[in-house]
Amino acid sequence: MTGQARRPGDVLEIALVNNMPDQALSATQMQFARLIRAAAGGRVIRWRCYALPGLERSDTARRYLERSHEDIEALYRRGADALIVTGCEPRAARLDDEPYWPHMQTLVDWARGHTLSTIWSCLAAHAATLHLAGVERRPSPRKTSGVFSFVREGEHWSRNAQPRASLTPHSRYNDLPREALERRGFHVASYADSVGVDMYWRKEPSLFVFLQGHPEYDADTLLKEYRRDALRYLAGERADYPSQPENYFSAATQEKLDALCQRIVSGDRMAAEGALANILSAEECRADWALDTTRLYQDWLDEVSHRAVALRASA
Repeated sequence: MTGQARRPGDVLEIALVNNMPDQALSATQMQFARLIRAAAGGRVIRWRCYALPGLERSDTARRYLERSHEDIEALYRRGADALIVTGCEPRAARLDDEPYWPHMQTLVDWARGHTLSTIWSCLAAHAATLHLAGVERRPSPRKTSGVFSFVREGEHWSRNAQPRASLTPHSRYNDLPREALERRGFHVASYADSVGVDMYWRKEPSLFVFLQGHPEYDADTLLKEYRRDALRYLAGERADYPSQPENYFSAATQEKLDALCQRIVSGDRMAAEGALANILSAEECRADWALDTTRLYQDWLDEVSHRAVALRASA
C-alpha cells in the first residue's frame, strides 16, 4: 500500500470493490455502473472495478474477475477519489473470523486517508463499523427482506435538501443497534421503527457513508434471492423455508406463494420447483425505489465533487 491522498482533477475516479458472491458479481457491477452513469450529470467519471483477496471463488468467477476487475493492490497504487465497497455472503458467525478480514481491515484503513468519500454497502458496512469502532452486528430474529420506507433523521451528510422519506430494499440477517452506533460517534441519517437503521455516516476524515440496505438492487433482485433460498430449502441446503420479501410481491403472487409454502413444508414437494418457477415468472416486479436511489447517488457525487474542488483550492 503506497502513495499520498490523490489530488483530484476534472475527472472523478470512482472505484468499486466488488465482494459479492459468484452468481451476483456481474449483476452487481452493472447495477452500480448504471447508477453512477445516471447520477453523474455533466461530470466526467472514470469507473474502475477491483477485487478483494481472501474470498473463495469458483473457476468461472475467477476468470470473470480477471477479465473485468483489477487486483486491490492496483487501487492502492493508483488511488481513487471515491470508493464503493460491497458486502458478500457471510461464511462465519463472526466477521473477524472471515478469511478476508485482514484484507478488509487494510481497505478500511486505506480509504480513511486516501478517498474523499466511501460508501460501505450492507455486510461491508458491518465490517467497516466493527473495525473502526468495535460495534458488533447482532443476528436478527428473522431475515430482513423487502422494500421499506425510511424517514430522514438528524444531521445529514449531504449538503442537498433530502426527502423526508425514501424507499430502500433490504436483504440481511444481521443488524447494527442504533444506540451502539450513536455512542461511537456515528450519525443516523435514515431509520424505520420496523427494521432499524438504513443509512448512517461518520467523517474519518474521508466521508464514510454506511448503507445497511441495497438501494442499487434491480427490480427483480429480491425475487431472485427468494427463489435461490427456496431452491436451497428444496435441495436440503437450508433448514427453513424462506419468508417472502415484505412490501414487494403483488397480492396474487403472495397468496400463491403462501399456498405453495404450506404444501412444501407439509411434505408435499411433488413438482415444487416447477410450481415455484411458474408463480415467479408471472410476477412483474417494479423498482419503486429507483428515483430515491438515483437521488442518493447524485447527492453523493455532489459531495465528492465539492470535496474535490475544496482540495484543489487548498493545494
